[in-house]
Amino acid sequence: MALEAWYDSEDDEPTLIQGSADLDVLLDRMVADGRGFDVPPLAELSRQSPDGWLVAHVGLDPRRGTGFMTYADPVGSVTSCNGGTDREPVDYDYMGHQRQIPANAELPLADICEAVHELVATGGRPSCIAWQEDAEPGRSSTP
Repeated sequence: MALEAWYDSEDDEPTLIQGSADLDVLLDRMVADGRGFDVPPLAELSRQSPDGWLVAHVGLDPRRGTGFMTYADPVGSVTSCNGGTDREPVDYDYMGHQRQIPANAELPLADICEAVHELVATGGRPSCIAWQEDAEPGRSSTP
């Protein structure tokens, strides 16, 4: 299933993610960028279908070995969850705009990468990570 990826695009156009190889290029770029950025990078993956929009946000912090993911579709929105209660905000950068997510959304980097691969492969909410419902139904906690 193809997704549009919005990530630091120089021409203001999304990158088409059509499979695992395309996704690996994006994730590798985010990891490389994250090693040099003061604030770790965040990307948006989306697609429109007859049922409505699917939007996921993925943040990767290679310096700490963590990341997070959100997932929203017409049914509602969720954010990754590590089972902790620390909701102190953690900063990520989305195309030059700082965004905050709760610290309990961060998971090991490998788990987030696995979840994003599952999203691309299935087109649905990944089942390989734990989720927490967003505070406001239908709204993601990130951009």
